[in-house]
Amino acid sequence: MINKQKLFCTIVTISTFAVSLPAMEFDFRPLASLCRVEVNLSTGFGSGSIRGTFGQMVGTLKFHPEFPEKTSGMIALSTRSLRFNYPKVAYEAHAPEWLNSSQYPQISFDLESLKDISWHGKELRSEALGILKIKGVVKSIQIPLSTHYFRKERRKYEGKNGDLLRLEGLVKIPRSEIGLSPGKLANAVKEEITILISLTGASDRVRPFLPSRLFSEQSF
Repeated sequence: MINKQKLFCTIVTISTFAVSLPAMEFDFRPLASLCRVEVNLSTGFGSGSIRGTFGQMVGTLKFHPEFPEKTSGMIALSTRSLRFNYPKVAYEAHAPEWLNSSQYPQISFDLESLKDISWHGKELRSEALGILKIKGVVKSIQIPLSTHYFRKERRKYEGKNGDLLRLEGLVKIPRSEIGLSPGKLANAVKEEITILISLTGASDRVRPFLPSRLFSEQSF
């Protein structure tokens, strides 16, 4: 009976401590080389697809391992930094009919929360709910997201104290819904755009080791 009481008290203490801990803050800039936002366009010629990537991005994320549904954050992409592996598209992508990057130099996504959370081993799968702002268009979207938490792993990459958070996702968006008209590429680029996201954020402190399915000592 005494052992059960001790166990109960321990669980209550740990739970209370977890609730009182602030969310971990992650910055995507320190390990920018591990961050990638890729745009894939379906085409009617060549290999059938054209791939582009953003070269510049900034962002932060607040994540609570015990309450992942409260996750929030923001990522901003430099529109001008988008480059494609096909010269004609690389040029036309920044024209007024498409991104109009001279007038709209930034694309942003404001993450408001996570929903439909499920666990698969140490992987957290969810739907990221947020607001996409692109070319003057403001659109609510959902991004299927895979999250892994790596406690104390920042030191392996920078020699600094901190945790890492790895986010991966894929979303398909009709370009007409975000203000991207065909222009000169009308007969080349199809309606649906696929966006792949792979981000690694770094914290400036290590999370206290508490029972959580996200904590992992493995590298990625």
